[in-house]
Amino acid sequence: MFKIRHVLLLLVLLVGLLSACQQTSNPSTEVGFVVNGVKLAEPPAVTMKDGQMLVSSAFIEQHFQKKIEAVAASAETGSSSVYYSNKVAVLMYHDIGTKPASGTKQLSSERFESQMSLLKENGFHVIDIGQYTEFIRNGGSVPDNAVLLTFDDGYESFYNVAYPVLKKYEYPAVNFVIVSAIDKRTGLAKLTWDQMREMQKSGMSFYSHTYDLHHYGEADADGGTKPLMTVRLYNKETGKTETDAVYVKRIVNDLALAEKRLKEELGNERGILAFPYGAFNEEVLRELEPLGVELSFTVKEGLNAAGQVNGFRMNGAKDGETAEQLIDKLKRGGKSAIEGDAVGIRIDGEEAVFTGMLSVKEEEGLMIPLREFCNSYQIEVHWDNKKKQVSLRS
Repeated sequence: MFKIRHVLLLLVLLVGLLSACQQTSNPSTEVGFVVNGVKLAEPPAVTMKDGQMLVSSAFIEQHFQKKIEAVAASAETGSSSVYYSNKVAVLMYHDIGTKPASGTKQLSSERFESQMSLLKENGFHVIDIGQYTEFIRNGGSVPDNAVLLTFDDGYESFYNVAYPVLKKYEYPAVNFVIVSAIDKRTGLAKLTWDQMREMQKSGMSFYSHTYDLHHYGEADADGGTKPLMTVRLYNKETGKTETDAVYVKRIVNDLALAEKRLKEELGNERGILAFPYGAFNEEVLRELEPLGVELSFTVKEGLNAAGQVNGFRMNGAKDGETAEQLIDKLKRGGKSAIEGDAVGIRIDGEEAVFTGMLSVKEEEGLMIPLREFCNSYQIEVHWDNKKKQVSLRS
């Protein structure tokens, strides 16, 4: 441990660092970091608030082996492990890949498993679609911090990659399949009916993502397109647009065929639908109940309370979002983090008391005051003004 005069000197140097950083427009790319003698090729996200430098919690967890948890602002004292009650967060995924290609909806298997592990570690309870339906439709009970896991499109990776992870954590999940792609084996590799029947025995469920409406169609003479679920199709040859009656019949026939095939192959006793691209309108909603479709899902974010039959979902595969940032978001009741939001934190299970304001930025996640963190954990700090570089040693 440093002597007092050394600590004071380091604090003075760090103040100089903070002043210098305040002059930069993008300090995360202009300030270098050296941790325990190793210069980082990718410095952490950095921001300034009230004269203090804040760094991402992910950086601190990685380099100083400290477990950092956000405490939701709405949580009452003494019950911080309850982030929300009588509501359900629904997470949405698509393809899970061992080597995801950039620019796709694929989520890496490593990031997916990290999310599943953190759900359990942070006291979230994964429920099945039956419990969710009973809660939404009939006001049944759900545990605090309830989560429903959903997947779209019926990719084969659900069976090969996601399913083993879900079984490991004993989590049920729902996959909304494009039924025509299963029947006709079109597009990227999709699940088979046999695979789905096998997974049903372990708590997986499969419902409709329409029979064949997961496309865009022409909306006008200028070539504009919209999701097939909501567009009155324009016919170039006739120069006419679908009538309301023809449009509704097309949608109803497709949804009815999807429900028929799911019942034939899987024995489904209820109808549940995830709208392709999250697109729907009032006409579509009116047709669901006569088709036996009890629930539907959008891609709009939020938590679901009893009676929310057209459910909200949060993207679990958001580009650039870490597993920790997703968990922080869930703890905040599903609300997106915004710059300047103050939060409380626990470090290694104990409440951290910092005089500086903590904040959350959507891009970087939870941000921690660097100076106060270092002071609390006897971490040496040195600022090299010439190199614009922070050196930290634990």
